[in-house]
Amino acid sequence: MADVYEELRLHLDKHPSGAPEGPGIIEILSTLFTPEEAKVALGAVFRPKSATFIAERAGAPVDEAEVALESMADKGLLFAREKDGVWGYSLMPIMPGIFEFPYMKGRKDETLERLAKLWEVYLMTHASDMMEGGTPFARVIPIQEEVENEPRVLTYEMVYKLIDDAKVVGLSHCACRTAFSNCDRPLEACMLFDDTCEFLVDRGFARYITKDEMKKLLREFDAMGLVHNVNNSQDKLQFICNCCSCCCGFLRVTRYVSKPSFLASSGYQPSLDTDLCTGCAVCEDRCPMDAIEMVDDVPVINEARCIGCALCVTGCGTDALELARRDDALTVPGSMSEMAVEVLERRGKLKEFIDLHK
Repeated sequence: MADVYEELRLHLDKHPSGAPEGPGIIEILSTLFTPEEAKVALGAVFRPKSATFIAERAGAPVDEAEVALESMADKGLLFAREKDGVWGYSLMPIMPGIFEFPYMKGRKDETLERLAKLWEVYLMTHASDMMEGGTPFARVIPIQEEVENEPRVLTYEMVYKLIDDAKVVGLSHCACRTAFSNCDRPLEACMLFDDTCEFLVDRGFARYITKDEMKKLLREFDAMGLVHNVNNSQDKLQFICNCCSCCCGFLRVTRYVSKPSFLASSGYQPSLDTDLCTGCAVCEDRCPMDAIEMVDDVPVINEARCIGCALCVTGCGTDALELARRDDALTVPGSMSEMAVEVLERRGKLKEFIDLHK
């Protein structure tokens, strides 16, 4: 049966985020998917398709495929939605998706405990592979109060406006903190939007909250020193992860594995008014990237390591720090589809992805 899981890995590798060969990935897939589910998953693509379509591609009876598809959706391995009275199912990528969703209910049984050890090793391989795509999947965004007075602020940097534009919003458990348990920061801290939110609430992985509650939580998480990461596109929010550098995959890779471009900077950096600075070093303590060092009681900012999260700014009690636009701010893709095309073109896999969905 190992062959079906290698086939599944290769199938998942067609997604822009990839599924490279690496330590533990076959054991991860064989733990999450039964052999029957893996076979049916080979008939699914990364856009919702009917059970009949998937069954035909997988060479499985439709009734058996429906059972497997529902089982995988209930486990958070496939996305499911109903449209015009017909259920459609699509493959989840390794990340974000197959790694995160099983942990979002906030429970960690013996199986998920074992998987966490495997994921911790494999995700480093996955991160290195994602870097080959050149365009980060996620970017940092400060809370809105810190950018709204900046003269060059862009619409997609106004996180409260993006929340207001969403159809529905919700909250689930942070997969990284649930899986790796390296700190005592809040577990229920992953923010979800629209179709993904509806799917996860429907399957018991998340709960709806109001938009005002979400904005209030963002400010509370900021006060706790959590970094806000969103999908790297201008059009709409798909998620807001409120991350710590001890558990979060994005921040850990960026901070400890010396891959500063793995997570896109917010496009901002702190600017210091030395006349207002008291040398309290709160900014140094709050920086998740070790990008600030106190020298003669003055914070010195390493711009190469700074991700523009603004935790130093929001923690400064004397207003000595404020955000300013970086001159080398990267262009944010217009949509997740545009970002995916950029990644697939760089990887030489665009035609394969298009052919998969014909």
